[in-house]
Amino acid sequence: MACIAALVPVNIFAHGFEREKLIDFQYNIPSVESGDDFHFERFEDDVFQVKDTLEKGVQDTLGNDTLVDAKKPFLETQIDYNADDSIIFSISGQQVFLKKNAFVKYGKTELRAHFIELDLEKKEAFAYGIQDSTGTFVETPEFKDGSEEFKCKELKYNFDTGKGLVTEIITEQEGGFVHSEITKKIDENTFYLRNGKYTTCEHEHPHFYVKMTKAKMIKDSKIVSGPAYMVLEDVPLYFVGLPFGFFPFKKKYSSGIILPSYGEEQRRGFNLRQGGYYWAINDYVDLALTGDIFSNGSWGTQIRSQYRKRYRFSGNLSAEYHLNKYGDEGFPDYVKTKDFAVRWTHTQDPKANPYRTFSASVDFSTASNDQNNAYTLDKIVNNQKQSSISYSKRWPDSPFSLSATLRHSQNSRDSTISLSLPDVNFNMTQIYPFRAKGKSGKLTWYDKIGVTYSAKLKNNITTKEDELFNSSLSKDWRNGFQHRIPLSTSIKVAKDLTFAPSVSYEGVAYTNSIRKEWDPDANDGKGAVKIDTLTGFNYAHNYSASASLSYTPKIYGMFTFKETSKVAAIRHVVSPSVSVSYTPEVGVPRDKYFRTYNNEITDQEVEYSIFEQGIFGTPTGAMESGSINFGLDNNLEAKIRTANDTTGNEDLKKIKLLESVKFSTSYNMFADSLNWSLIRMTGRTKLFNKKLNLTFGADMDPYDINSSGSRIDKFKGRLTRADVKLGFQISSKDFQSSDDGGGDPVPTGYVDFDIPWSMNVDYGWTYTKPGLKSSVTQTVRLNGNFSLTPQWKFNFSSGYDFSQKEITTSSFGIQRDLHCWQMSFNAIPFGTYQSFNFMINVKSSILQDLKYQKRHAWQDN
Repeated sequence: MACIAALVPVNIFAHGFEREKLIDFQYNIPSVESGDDFHFERFEDDVFQVKDTLEKGVQDTLGNDTLVDAKKPFLETQIDYNADDSIIFSISGQQVFLKKNAFVKYGKTELRAHFIELDLEKKEAFAYGIQDSTGTFVETPEFKDGSEEFKCKELKYNFDTGKGLVTEIITEQEGGFVHSEITKKIDENTFYLRNGKYTTCEHEHPHFYVKMTKAKMIKDSKIVSGPAYMVLEDVPLYFVGLPFGFFPFKKKYSSGIILPSYGEEQRRGFNLRQGGYYWAINDYVDLALTGDIFSNGSWGTQIRSQYRKRYRFSGNLSAEYHLNKYGDEGFPDYVKTKDFAVRWTHTQDPKANPYRTFSASVDFSTASNDQNNAYTLDKIVNNQKQSSISYSKRWPDSPFSLSATLRHSQNSRDSTISLSLPDVNFNMTQIYPFRAKGKSGKLTWYDKIGVTYSAKLKNNITTKEDELFNSSLSKDWRNGFQHRIPLSTSIKVAKDLTFAPSVSYEGVAYTNSIRKEWDPDANDGKGAVKIDTLTGFNYAHNYSASASLSYTPKIYGMFTFKETSKVAAIRHVVSPSVSVSYTPEVGVPRDKYFRTYNNEITDQEVEYSIFEQGIFGTPTGAMESGSINFGLDNNLEAKIRTANDTTGNEDLKKIKLLESVKFSTSYNMFADSLNWSLIRMTGRTKLFNKKLNLTFGADMDPYDINSSGSRIDKFKGRLTRADVKLGFQISSKDFQSSDDGGGDPVPTGYVDFDIPWSMNVDYGWTYTKPGLKSSVTQTVRLNGNFSLTPQWKFNFSSGYDFSQKEITTSSFGIQRDLHCWQMSFNAIPFGTYQSFNFMINVKSSILQDLKYQKRHAWQDN
């Protein structure tokens, strides 16, 4: 027997399998006679030994160094393979052995492992990993077949039938993970599992799972298991078990039952809430119908729907109805309430139509709905609701546009509701009829003559909630039509002096008008004004001319400091404005729309407009008027010297000391008394690197008041209103140093906290004295959050009302991240809405019903 070391070129041809490899190995060759055949057998140490065989149908041509299989080829496509350590073929060519980082690809099937054995005759692959020095398996098989991917400890797979046997597999199925001790692959979509686990924890050793003794898994569809029970931190909870399990997971929407949550309340009793049915209508819209039921007879129902059309629009719609019973029927404390709510949001994609838009934001409900049925503090304390549905259209290459809006607002405290159904506007942007098309260069005064057009249609009402559906459209609703055609131009008299004459036409249309007369028998014989409403179409109009002269200069002041000072300079910008407007006595005679009645108590003629209750008022008749308007705006900035660490030079940093402080008032030139209006002051600024927002304002009346609180024509400055609002935001980032030198250093005396936190403080102070009595309101609100560790989060919100001398509604919450679980505790510790809610639950929505919840509802107080 001779021992030979050789390089043997091997060519294998089989139905698309075509590869030439040089194999370097040692083997022992016995004496070989012509016609003998041999192949290699693998031992545990990967040494191959020659064994004599006599196989029919196989011919060896040693002179050509080829092995040709005379059997019928069976592979349908080319096999790609590779390995870092060795690729070894059997003498028959029917087995291939790949070692270390082995890779095989056949069509859409890919396999990676430490060791792979291919049996071309049986069309099978066998793969396994290897243990490292710590006993951990590495380079374990990774299998991919189209969209199917998984890892396992050991794999046997048949390319022809698609069947396989897998040991210790972990697969991901739509947010969940399936572990199996032994898995049998029947076809592309069907698997049988033994000793399986289903969990939403992505750890190799999950924190929790549902133990399945045996199960059938249909890919991208569901798992159906036999007896199953819960395992938490390796502790089996047999009492949390089921005779069978069902876990659906589909990539597409699917219809199904929504399991209710269980609860208990003192006033309404035991309950099942939010149980019902979910209907996946199609890929664009769904529908969920749920309900609540209480042991005392209360119940509620909800309907929710979401819809979306890509590149067109998206939105959601929800409605709810509740019938609540409190107390026992027949007793004095028995209360029965009926509440409903409708919410709708609709958003149009900006790319859907550049000339037409539609949007909706609707939040409409009965005044007591949130107070009786909400569980979150935000909804409970929300006393203001607003809705808007808007449509707009503009015509390309034209100045015309149309918009229509439906508005709603309500106050839950007093059940006041305001509706505007609809509010339509048609506008024409300014055009210049006397300007030549495409004219450039200097424009004359008539080139600047511009004309616009606007038309409005309104219909609104303000009433109480219980009176809304009994209101009369003609008597209770305020509606009307208005259109205007102003024509104006401007002439630059000097640098900051502008003269602007204008003429305009205004018309309004109403469906009713009023008449007033004195009724001496009213008010128990004391007399009162009687108002009669006359139904019928009425149109009123007026034309007018006016002119204004405005002066708006800017004055700059600069104060510089010494070079040794931290402050380099302070700049003050003053923007005064003065304008004079005058309207001559032209237009429709005033007595056409104005009437008088005699007040027998004062024996005076009182003038009134027959359209004074109209939504647009009355077009001003031919009456001379004029006013002088004064304004003064101030801006104060500073430049601070800051040292540049890289160059040693000094940079100047601009800081706003006062962003704006405005003063304004006006003087009526044609009033017979009380010519001056209120002197108003407003201001705003941001301090401490924009962390502190400050706004303030005040109103001063230049005239005195009499003993009844009415203004009299006597100068005496009175402060009628003043307010200050402070908003301060601070967080841990404000105290963190920067390693790159680009950030602000940590202030001296402060600790560089690693704990993320933030806090907001809002303070408001308001003083009012419009007449003889004054009032002061003062509140402070504090809210924030901090993370003691990356897994613990705390939040809080509270405040204090100084005028009422009480703490406002307060709440706090704690959240704990438990990796695949989460724990939360939220509480309102005192007050009307005192309540708490504790819950520990799985994060994944797939197992959203796997939770424990304990709560105390504020309705029990």
